[in-house]
Amino acid sequence: MILSAITSRRAARALAPDPIPEEDIEEIVLAGTLAPSCYNNQPWRIIAVTEATMLENVREALAPGNAWAKKAPLILVLATRPCDDCRLDEGRDYAHFDLGLCAMNIMLQATHLGYVAHPIAGFTPKKVRQKLSIPLDYDIVTLIIIGKKGTPDNLEPWQQAAETAPRERKPISEVVFYNTWGKN
Repeated sequence: MILSAITSRRAARALAPDPIPEEDIEEIVLAGTLAPSCYNNQPWRIIAVTEATMLENVREALAPGNAWAKKAPLILVLATRPCDDCRLDEGRDYAHFDLGLCAMNIMLQATHLGYVAHPIAGFTPKKVRQKLSIPLDYDIVTLIIIGKKGTPDNLEPWQQAAETAPRERKPISEVVFYNTWGKN
């Protein structure tokens, strides 16, 4: 059952601007806060942006290739600080890893509720930080664009094609090894 939810999640770009009910937003962010973390430190900070003026402020920080995200009625801003989580040998700061677990929980819950949840890196953190008053010591790691699936009319041709293209993954033999590096 979980594997089918994972395989059905897609980072679609065609979104409808329809508002998301508050109870759905609460479930989506709750799922993020239930992610595991090193020593239960919970280093994530989530800003749910839904108000029109604040959405427009965040939209101004989007890279041109993410213009499709401007239709989204919900943008989650995910931030963390390495000092808020385990800092282990060989530079293993767990804050970003734990934030990734939070993000995946968010995306799976949103998918379960019938929404598209598309994480992006194409934005200017400095602009997001300024518009949302995020302290300088927090790393703004990703924005998750959330909305109902819409029509691809306003997407670039390559984006329209990606909406229905088969999902491409590297062969498992390229990324999974057994017992030692490089052994399949």
